[in-house]
Amino acid sequence: MEEKLFRKSPLKMKVNLITVILIFLGCTQFSLAQESQTTNVLKTILTKYYQTEKPVYKGRSQLLYLYCNQANNNEEIFEAIKDRKLPDDFLKEIRNNVKADLAEKDWSSALATIFETDKTNLKMKINACLSLEKYHEVSNRLALNNQRFMIISKPLYYSKTNIALVKVVFYRNIEHNNGAILLLEKVADQWVIKEYLNPWST
Repeated sequence: MEEKLFRKSPLKMKVNLITVILIFLGCTQFSLAQESQTTNVLKTILTKYYQTEKPVYKGRSQLLYLYCNQANNNEEIFEAIKDRKLPDDFLKEIRNNVKADLAEKDWSSALATIFETDKTNLKMKINACLSLEKYHEVSNRLALNNQRFMIISKPLYYSKTNIALVKVVFYRNIEHNNGAILLLEKVADQWVIKEYLNPWST
């Protein structure tokens, strides 16, 4: 009797296996789509902020460096958007994301993809992303006061429309730091910076 209860028919097992495979494929596709979206957001930000930077040739100092890690979001994001009329469910998504998404992520994969397809001089302007320790090492060695370190947070996407929020901060050894929350919108498969929310400088 017990054997009959626990024995599964081959058809049922096949249906269960197919269900598991479909769930896995759905999660994989969502993950790849999110990764592609994040790469495109990064490219928009890099193109904007490296626009006036000169390519780094031998003997020329690099002035703008990129932090490798995707910074975690915090309560500052809510201060930036409090006067901006964003959908209530997007605010709820943001709050949940800020609390839950604490895993360490970096820009390495997205950066490699951008370098492979970019037709401009971005690679020659950025070279490679750095850790905070490496940035301090380089900037202390060169002792240039106009060097900056760009820190970009994990993008926050609205699941129902093509908008996103990303915090960008510029850190300097000499304390003249600045930043803003970027409101981006996806227009014809291209992310565009629409507004700079809560800009600040010290």
